Amino acid sequence: MNKRILILAGGMSSRMKKAVENLALDPKLVDQANTLTKGMISVGTAGQSLIDYQLMNAVEAGFTEALLLLHPEDSLTQAYYESNAFPGLSIRFARQYIAADRQKPAGTADAVLQALQQTPEWQQGRLVICNSDNLYSTRALELLWNNPYPNALVSYDRNALLFPAERIQAFALIRTNAEGFLLDIHEKPSEAEVEAARQQTGRVGVSMNLFALEAQRLMPCLEATPFHPIRNEKELPTAVNLLAQLTSVYTLPLSENVPDLTNKEDIATVQQYLREKYSSLDPTQL
Repeated sequence: MNKRILILAGGMSSRMKKAVENLALDPKLVDQANTLTKGMISVGTAGQSLIDYQLMNAVEAGFTEALLLLHPEDSLTQAYYESNAFPGLSIRFARQYIAADRQKPAGTADAVLQALQQTPEWQQGRLVICNSDNLYSTRALELLWNNPYPNALVSYDRNALLFPAERIQAFALIRTNAEGFLLDIHEKPSEAEVEAARQQTGRVGVSMNLFALEAQRLMPCLEATPFHPIRNEKELPTAVNLLAQLTSVYTLPLSENVPDLTNKEDIATVQQYLREKYSSLDPTQL
């Protein structure tokens, strides 16, 4: 079976584009944050993007095919990866086109659906799906792909994530049955709901949008995903919740941090993480 990873990089990056006062950041990075998709900001020691590191981790985890889902007006990312090869990894591209009655993409469930519709051979078999503005470890990718269940997601221990408390509190709660199978991915949980999960399993698992799923089973759920009543987007966790009503979706507990690029303040934090984690990496390897 081909080991495939779909990286979602088609969003508008609206929170990253917000102005921040008194931010000590290289003006070049500020300009990139205002103009590029988050995953293409030059956060690495030699100017590498977060997607560069994600693809490197995917190669180390044994993946052989990558599909980058891009915004239709993104003129940089495809050209960049057509010119910068990762040995052993075939990179393909799809676009998340925007409906005539909308001004922005229709959400992550729509992104995955459009990517699969544009790449028919990916509509069979398993694939890993993840964000472009998070950096998932090789360990996480290996754990997810090699688990014995065809449909699964990583349940990150909330206490291991190195984010401000107010951000962590907003992360979607993963609720499971006693055997560890998904009941639902629950947005904006109350403290009572978080405590109930802790009492049941001894930990609080949250979603960082890292999934391994069967494309053929997932596609009808993507098509059936409704628009969120407030955000007016079709969201991938909702599609996964629909899938969990039809078949078993296992949750894999993992305790480690996941670097995240949501806003400009995150850039320096991610840079520091990369300097420490990849200090022995020759820049020419990326």
